[in-house]
Amino acid sequence: MNQVRYYRKYPRTHMKQTEHEDTRTLDLSIAQATGVLVLTFVTGMLSACLLKKMYR
Repeated sequence: MNQVRYYRKYPRTHMKQTEHEDTRTLDLSIAQATGVLVLTFVTGMLSACLLKKMYR
């Protein structure tokens, strides 16, 4: 019994199913996530400056 087995003792009778097949996932790289964060920050800064000038 010291052999390494490359097979299953019992065959799989069904495939795994995810809980929600309708859900979408979005995979981002670190560079893309940083870009989205910077874009959001810059947009917030610009809108804050415009609101500040508008209410002066």
